Amino acid sequence: MNRYGRLAQQHWQEFRPGSIAELDDPEAFFAELGSDVQDEVRVRWSAERVTALTVVGESYLERAGRLQQMRHDAEADVLRELVLLPPDDDVDLIDDLLLTDAEVAEEQWREHRLHELLAGRCGPGDFSPAERERLRAGASARLLELTGLSDEALGRLGLL
Repeated sequence: MNRYGRLAQQHWQEFRPGSIAELDDPEAFFAELGSDVQDEVRVRWSAERVTALTVVGESYLERAGRLQQMRHDAEADVLRELVLLPPDDDVDLIDDLLLTDAEVAEEQWREHRLHELLAGRCGPGDFSPAERERLRAGASARLLELTGLSDEALGRLGLL
């Protein structure tokens, strides 16, 4: 099983245990899913590279960085679509009558920002210390690790 399969298995164990229980052969499923994710990342990244415009005056390192960012974006999109699926018990916040409008707005803000972090469209350093604390509130250790908001990741970035 490749790293994508292991990531999927870890994510599903934490957030989708009911879905795992329905699988006949979880090991085979995650091995195949990991292979599919790897293939899809490769296909999307290749398509992006082929269609990417040449930037006049771009240095080798700038081009390498741009291509690496393309790969990262393709990987983030595929992970979001195939691996980092919502929890089994994901409930639409708006339908929860026990939440106030302010609480719903806060959860929607947090959900959107965490999604952006998972997709690689921003990083922990893009948020103020207060915003990072809002993002960390109530998040699981695994989600903090995946988004770079864990104590260790923030420490490495000098943000904690």
